[in-house]
Amino acid sequence: MNANRLLRIANRINLLLLRELGQGIECRRMLVEPLYTRDVLLVCDALPGSDLASLAQHFRLAQAEPIDENGHPSGFGPDSSGFGVSRPAPEDDLAALMPVPPPEVPRWFSPSRWLHR
Repeated sequence: MNANRLLRIANRINLLLLRELGQGIECRRMLVEPLYTRDVLLVCDALPGSDLASLAQHFRLAQAEPIDENGHPSGFGPDSSGFGVSRPAPEDDLAALMPVPPPEVPRWFSPSRWLHR
């Protein structure tokens, strides 16, 4: 678990929840309280089609990311500048990062048809 990465994602979630719902979160509390983290991520998942659902997936991936003895995510060398050689991500991680399209809305559900006569 990379605490800095989790904190950056939590800060972004906080800003988006403030914009969407008018209510923010406690970012540092997300790192230490699993039940609070679960609740926040469920709220993010309940807003499909927004960046919040994608950030919730990124947060879960960052939580599950293993760390080596130096505090770096495993698979990265001591050079974390971004210019070193890196490995491609596994297919499972790539599929989780892809945005989820919003569900199809039936044509009869169109708001323009509600009051049309």
